[in-house]
Order: sequence, then structure tokens, then C-alpha cells
Amino acid sequence: MTQALENYGFLKLNEEILANPYPFYRALREQSPIYREPDYGVFLLSRYEDILEVNAQPEVFSSILVANAPYTDPPAALEDLPAWRDSQPFSDKILSNDPPDHTRHKRLINRFFTPRHVAGLEPRVREITNEIIDTFIDEGEVEFVTQFSHMLPRLVVGELIGLPPEDHDYFKQYFMDRLAVMAKAAADPTGAYQRQEEEREEITENEFLTDYFMKAMAERREHPRGDIMSDLANATFVDSGEPVALESLVSMITLLYAAGGDANTPELMTNAMLVLLRQPDVMQALRDDPSLAGGFIEEVLRYDTPVPGVFRIALQDTSVGGVPVKRGEKLMVIYGSGNHDAEKFDDGEVFDLGREQTCPHLGFGHGVHYCPGAGLARQEGRVAMQELLRRMGEIRMMEGDPPYVPSVIQRIPIRLKLSFTKLA
Repeated sequence: MTQALENYGFLKLNEEILANPYPFYRALREQSPIYREPDYGVFLLSRYEDILEVNAQPEVFSSILVANAPYTDPPAALEDLPAWRDSQPFSDKILSNDPPDHTRHKRLINRFFTPRHVAGLEPRVREITNEIIDTFIDEGEVEFVTQFSHMLPRLVVGELIGLPPEDHDYFKQYFMDRLAVMAKAAADPTGAYQRQEEEREEITENEFLTDYFMKAMAERREHPRGDIMSDLANATFVDSGEPVALESLVSMITLLYAAGGDANTPELMTNAMLVLLRQPDVMQALRDDPSLAGGFIEEVLRYDTPVPGVFRIALQDTSVGGVPVKRGEKLMVIYGSGNHDAEKFDDGEVFDLGREQTCPHLGFGHGVHYCPGAGLARQEGRVAMQELLRRMGEIRMMEGDPPYVPSVIQRIPIRLKLSFTKLA
């Protein structure tokens, strides 16, 4: 018997859906592809083409509430949102911004992630990968999420932007604290988010993060060091040549660290390891031919999307897929569902190592907000799988299926404890 969509409790973080959201995604596509869920009134978009339609119109569907749309009201009237955003001293200039301001700022960081630049990083990425493996290889077991999948991108991006390794723990605690606040809010839709605003603001104001980057960027304006922070600190806008405000630069460098170290790559590598554990034939294929790792990572991005969805808010009366959407209503574009859409991917529910993509997957988003660090994330995932399988044999889960982080915009287990034999 088919379960009614309203009984899934998707945005209330139903634990069964967190562990496996794909039956719910399939039910959405089959029963109501543009579904207004009853708990928060958010339109859930589950088809590939509808997702592209929304993402192609950033002037209509704003990203200002990209992460927490269901759990809080807009901070200002819709017509005042741009002015409100500009008034915030450290407002996000990339993830939750809209064109044309988003475009100007994104150009500043895109040049650090060109294919040529990313390719030049691979020897160091491989070296860091093995340095991390060295810390646990003799133990025969590892808590993969904290000891590897969060560690590798944090060290790579931190080194790339010029962050001293001793400061990484400060940043990890900052982002985990913010996630904890959102999780508590999501679990109680009766107003918890508003009650947590003071706590969230205290975390934002008192943490090491903003103060550190303000000092670091100011110092690099005077004494450049040849890292991304130094380049950004002295950057000018491409279109006008005017200097970039220090507060905007701090916002961007914070996002680079957050997105590179927490928002996508750890999920990708952990989900990739789970695929290997659950499909031994795929693991053996990669052991036999490490050159398959690149295609493997692409299929993981499609099959178990690291950032399964984000939120938008309509700035005007409009429609999506023929369904009316009123000004001020919120939507969620579910990349994880679009990546399984049978209209775009044959046997989309199946992991296929040899899949020939007939259209781009949505593993790094789509449109103006496509992840600028996608190339680096792909490289880290590919190198990580090659080196882990080269050095670890008979990898097994020690605690059964893992619990997942309580979030619909982040798909990663809370922990993944593994045992293994040492190969190298």
C-alpha cells in the first residue's frame, strides 16, 4: 500500500527518511512532482526539469534563505531583502546572494579553481591523503567521518587559503554548533528556531571565525604571502576595478573554508565509502583498476548526492511546471531526487559504475550557484578512494548501518566506524 506523502514527515527530519530518502523522492516524482508539503508549506520539487527551471531564474527564485527556509521567516519584507542583505557587514556574498552582486563576487574566487590550477594541486592532495591515512593505518580501525572524510578537505582547503593547521578545530566547532541549532529547530516546528535566535547569534558573534579572518585578511593586504587569502585581500572587481570591501572578502574566505571543508566533499567521500562497502563488486573493480575512480565518483555524486537539496523563495507571483507559486512562498529543489529521475537517467535508482551520462547530474547544483570548487572536490574524492583502497584491505563496518546527520540539505552519516587490514 502506498504511503501518503503527508505521512513521511520529510522536513521534520523523519529518521527513516534521513537513512534512505529515495523511496520518498520516488513517491514525490510519481504522485506529486511539485508538492506543497503540509508541515511548513514548502513546495518540494522532485523532477530534474523543474529543478532546472527554478535554478535558471535567480531573479525570480532568490537564494537568500538557501539553508534554513522552512524554519524561519524572511528577515525583512521581500522588497527590502536586497537592502537588508547589503546592510549586513559579513553577509554571504556567494551562497545566499543573487545576481548581479553574486556574479561579481563569484568571479573573484572562480579563478582559483580552474582545471589547470586544480590539476596542479593533485600531488599535494595525494600527499595529504596519505599523511592522514598514516595516522590510523596501524590501528586496524578508523572512525571514517571525523578521522578522514572531514579531515582531508579541511587540510587541503585550509592549506590552499593559508589557514594554519592549529586553527582548524576552531572552525570545525563553529560549523557543528550552527548545525546543532538548526537541527533542534527542525525537530520542533512550533517556534524553536525563533527561540534559538539568541543562541545562534551568540555563536556567530563570539566564535573565533570572523575575528580571525578579519585580522588575517587585513594583515595580508599589507604583507601578501602568495596564498588565496593574500590574492583575495588585494583583489578588485573585474567589471569596475574597484577594491572589494574587507567585510565581503571575509565572507568569501569563510565560505571557501566552510564549503570546501564541510559542505560537500566530506559527504561525497563518506557516501563513496558506503557504496564500496555495500557493493563489494564495485570495490573490487576499483582495486583492480584505480583509473575507474573518476567515473566512480561521478556516479556517487548522482546516486547519493552530498547536498540533496537547497531552498528558494519566490520574489513574485509565478509558476513552476504549470503549478502556481505565490510571491513569498518557499521551495526546495531536491537535487537528490532529480538525480534519480527516470526521465533523465535510465535505472536511476541503480548504482552503475559504467554509466554513460546522457545529461549532467546535479551533484554540485546547477545554474549560477553551481559549486565553484567542484573540480577540487572531484579530485579529492578520486584520490582518496585510490589511496584508501591501495592501503586498506577487507574493509568492514563495525556498527551496522550508521545514523545520519539530521538535515535535508546535508547527507552524511554522523559516524562510520570501520575495521580493515593493512596493505601498505
